Amino acid sequence: MIDHRSRSREPVVRMQLRRYIAPMILFAGLSACESLDDYVGQTLGDFSGEPKSHLAAKPPTPQSRTAPQSPSGGATRFARKPVVPGEIPSGRVIDIKSTQARLLLPLRVLNGGTVARRRFTSADGRYIEEDALWTGPGTSPVTAGMLLSESRAGPPVTDAEDPAKTADHWAAFRGKRKTFGDLVGSNNVLGQVLWRRSRAGATTCVVFLQRWYQSPPAGPASLLSGFFCNAPGETLTPGEAETVVQSIGISAPGR
Repeated sequence: MIDHRSRSREPVVRMQLRRYIAPMILFAGLSACESLDDYVGQTLGDFSGEPKSHLAAKPPTPQSRTAPQSPSGGATRFARKPVVPGEIPSGRVIDIKSTQARLLLPLRVLNGGTVARRRFTSADGRYIEEDALWTGPGTSPVTAGMLLSESRAGPPVTDAEDPAKTADHWAAFRGKRKTFGDLVGSNNVLGQVLWRRSRAGATTCVVFLQRWYQSPPAGPASLLSGFFCNAPGETLTPGEAETVVQSIGISAPGR
């Protein structure tokens, strides 16, 4: 006599085995990889979106306008997108010099390159944002960027709990197929930093984020986010990603 109950349970057992075996295979593959050449990561579609910062927004000028100049004299490569009205406060964006800037990223691979810096101040003085974009020397350079978003009361203009959600502020990520690896927590001179190794197109990167809140939800708040991307075709190991997040720094205002 055929035991129909045993046959009916067989697909369930197979499904349970597949459910446990698949994560084991994926975990083994991620643990064995030492570089992003062999690393696929997770495609997180909900981590793409319109950046809210004025620093990532396209100003209301004709398309034919000459690109704005960086402090070094070259055309800036910051990302620019149309602003959705009502989402961000009005204010002013200006280019600033390195002597006026607060963002620090002292990596040797950036020595001899260029940096463009800007600052946004809201009309009421409640919000201040500063970003910087570094481009290394050479014909196939590394790139890096940092964004500091501050608020005197409540959440800053740019706010997130995952570094992947801030990637679209930068032209290096926007409009490209992006993958993100596991979320890692480390500590640097500023406190706890969250980071993910990532890939944008054929370029391997790390994205990072740090948050500080005083008396939330209405107290002062700051968010520091950014990225570092190796030259196209080059790998970025976990150790190299850790070196980047350990190099992040902020100088005191009005230094």
